[in-house]
Amino acid sequence: DSPFVRRVAVSLHHYGIPFERNRLSVFQPGMADINPLVRIPSFIIDGDETLIDSGAILDYLDQLVGPERALMPPNGNERRRVMQATVLASGAIEKCGAVVYERHFHAHACIAHEWVARCMGQLAGALTMLDGYAKSPWYFGSKFTQADVTIGCLIGYIRLRLEEAMPAKRYPKLEELATRCEALDAFQKSRPGSDELMPGKS
Repeated sequence: DSPFVRRVAVSLHHYGIPFERNRLSVFQPGMADINPLVRIPSFIIDGDETLIDSGAILDYLDQLVGPERALMPPNGNERRRVMQATVLASGAIEKCGAVVYERHFHAHACIAHEWVARCMGQLAGALTMLDGYAKSPWYFGSKFTQADVTIGCLIGYIRLRLEEAMPAKRYPKLEELATRCEALDAFQKSRPGSDELMPGKS
């Protein structure tokens, strides 16, 4: 259910790059053998080199398919704008995840509520800015980019794990964008399964 994993999967499906998926959970011991940081995603190239961090993986995929097909523009003002929106959406994912993990792994009496409130405020600020600049049908107008992929995965994660962060009609442009993203074949193929859950509370 990681939105960082999902944005890599969506990009792979969008590019038509075949891949084998390892469903090993980040909470299982074997993950340290793949990535010493015990984080996901990790991307193993032909059983040899392992790339870590979704940003590095996506950069590799963009180089693989070439500048004409890359979801991140290769240079100039367009690249800067798409990069900024993508980074903002990625930061929002991190803030959303921080709240989810804080509440999931700590007993209520041990939750750092001021920290949660701060993260929720940062998440709301990012969503407000993203919504304010969104165009149609895609985030920057007619061209589908990595900004759309990452924002779509962000909204999908919020709806899955932190619905209170996105009240109905507060971010109407992002809602519409997410709906268009989820209708795409690449997004549908990358939806988390019902068994892909964090471990239960102790």
